Amino acid sequence: MRLVYFVYQDTNAYERQSDGVEFCKIPEFHNDKIYFYCDEYSMFWDSIDKVGNPNDCCNFSLKSSIVPATLLEISNNDLISYIDTVKEYIIENNKLSKLTYIHIK
Repeated sequence: MRLVYFVYQDTNAYERQSDGVEFCKIPEFHNDKIYFYCDEYSMFWDSIDKVGNPNDCCNFSLKSSIVPATLLEISNNDLISYIDTVKEYIIENNKLSKLTYIHIK
């Protein structure tokens, strides 16, 4: 399985020792909202303006997986200028077999 995430490197990413936050959707919420996920700290934000501030992260538990937001969804939400990196995960046998970064900024 191949998953492609678009990543925003917020101003606090370096302090968190993070790649930045991944633009994602949360299917179990049944909305079209884009969320921002920090994999290193398992934190979500619901607004690009709040990203990186631990006091503003979302407080919820998920029952299922997140999915990447598409480039079209990101563009339709006027967030395309925030994309710094494209991150591709290759998953084989339920394990990460390859991780590729394409830095565009």
